[in-house]
Amino acid sequence: MSCSIVEYLGKSVEQNTHQVQRHYISKDNKLTMSCPFRYGACDKAMKGYKPICSVRDGRGDLWITCEHRLCSTTKNQRHSLTGEIIKDSPLIPYQKNILTEIATEIYGAGVTIDNVKVKREVPVPVEGGSDYKADFVMVNHSSQNAFNIILEMQGGGETTNTGIITQHVTDWEQNQSMYNSDLAINISKAGTLVTNAWRRQQEQFLVKGNVVTQTGGRIVFAVGTLLYDYIYGRIERANLRALQDHGWTLALIAFRENGLNPDLSVKLEIDHERKLYTNYSTFVRTLTDQGAPCPELFYGPYIDITD
Repeated sequence: MSCSIVEYLGKSVEQNTHQVQRHYISKDNKLTMSCPFRYGACDKAMKGYKPICSVRDGRGDLWITCEHRLCSTTKNQRHSLTGEIIKDSPLIPYQKNILTEIATEIYGAGVTIDNVKVKREVPVPVEGGSDYKADFVMVNHSSQNAFNIILEMQGGGETTNTGIITQHVTDWEQNQSMYNSDLAINISKAGTLVTNAWRRQQEQFLVKGNVVTQTGGRIVFAVGTLLYDYIYGRIERANLRALQDHGWTLALIAFRENGLNPDLSVKLEIDHERKLYTNYSTFVRTLTDQGAPCPELFYGPYIDITD
């Protein structure tokens, strides 16, 4: 198990063509830094964590470690200069580009983007419990293909042994003679936690998908390639019908990296080789129909609990 850091506060550190600005953050020194992927401050820095946006697993695949990296959904954000809370903060060009790419994929290349609107953090009511929140609700006001969707964003998730990663970053921040590539070296005994991201995603499939399909809408999951491959490996055996042109109700769309943006962040784009459009109900049945009978579970020896 190993990983390496890819982005520090939105900048790639895998080459030395530029020098990333270091920001040492201690528990008593929570710096307010601007997030390049949404309007407002870096959420990790405000909490006293290292501003690491993404890492690379031992095989070299990108794994997003910040919830705001793929496309942030938060409405109320702290201003990076004044520290005040900005309600209903505007979408920045980066977010608009990601949402436009998804809308074009979902509604077709001929869609008029001016007719596509979104809401963020929309309550999804559930009987007998606290409401969930949809990351985005997207509507298409055009007369063609005018269906509505819940859009969930899950680019990646957690890492193991975060203390090791944190210490590695601290050492780099405090040593001004180190280069970007010194931060990007392989870190042993730390890695990606894809299984945790998958467990959280299952609940989204079951609850939000059920609500939106009963309401006449559809559900779309935008995920990183590592999470897509993990999910697909668990449903591949079912040979789900490909329904992109035939009334699908659930879509699973992967985002992959493709070089760098002009601002030196990793460029993300839809991976057109990793897309699944299918029927929501069939997909959920496949999720719940895991495993097979195993009589060996009840074979001995047993422990006598009366002794």
